[in-house]
Amino acid sequence: MSSFEIELLSENNICVELCCLVCERTFSTEIDLDFSPENELYSNSDVLYCFNCETPYEYNIKFDSNILHVEFKNDEIVGTIKYSSKIHLEEYKTSSTKTSKRFYYKQIERLKIILEIKNEEYIIDQSLNRLIYTGVITSLETYLNEVFILIVFHSERTLERFVSGYEPYQKERLSLHEIIVKYNTLEIRVREDLDNFIYHNIPKLIRIFNLFDFELEKFNKLKDISQNIQKRHNLIHRSGLDESDNFKEVSKIEVETLINNSNLFVEYIDEKIEKKCFIPGFDLDLPF
Repeated sequence: MSSFEIELLSENNICVELCCLVCERTFSTEIDLDFSPENELYSNSDVLYCFNCETPYEYNIKFDSNILHVEFKNDEIVGTIKYSSKIHLEEYKTSSTKTSKRFYYKQIERLKIILEIKNEEYIIDQSLNRLIYTGVITSLETYLNEVFILIVFHSERTLERFVSGYEPYQKERLSLHEIIVKYNTLEIRVREDLDNFIYHNIPKLIRIFNLFDFELEKFNKLKDISQNIQKRHNLIHRSGLDESDNFKEVSKIEVETLINNSNLFVEYIDEKIEKKCFIPGFDLDLPF
């Protein structure tokens, strides 16, 4: 078994961060505790799910002499346990989807400057094109992450809508005494889960955005972006080789097409936000 321990203080929330044994992605979430200073001996069990591939991880917790012990049934798990801070909806009221959009375009403009660098060396030219290609996808993922978190935490109603519809949450089962504990740490749990969500997984991306009626499947360049993401995966993890181990170069035209597709996707999402697609019939006074 894999075990972790930490000194437990009543004002602190506890987060566990693990590396999934199946997909090898890192994910983190809150540990649910029924803690009180009078409760000197406490134990419980629950299940965590990887937010990329949804692999379950069963664990037992025990509180004894101010030390919290978390023990997973699998003995190969690599991870850590740490304190986490309370997340408040009010923190997101000062943020803006327009700010996220401006930052995205700022990053794209920087990448376009690099794209215009003239170089006669093929290997350097390809290195720069690959750098820009992967950078565009990273900028898009950052935008999607920031915007979706702002939408979820816009109000109690949007938070409730996400929690009610998000598939991994629907799989969890609670005993009656766990309900209050879950509720009190809900915002932290959601924030960390969204930070660990894989925003280049197009099928999952469609599902979470469509909880708020974005209709991502209707975006006419979505298939192209999916292919762009696959190529970016090959550039990063396979040194530019495709599934048949053939080297695929990255041309300037390909990079420009990717930038255009990515920009159109950002504009599609921004238009949906402008039309307030995710709050039909209520909460029309948006902070962005």
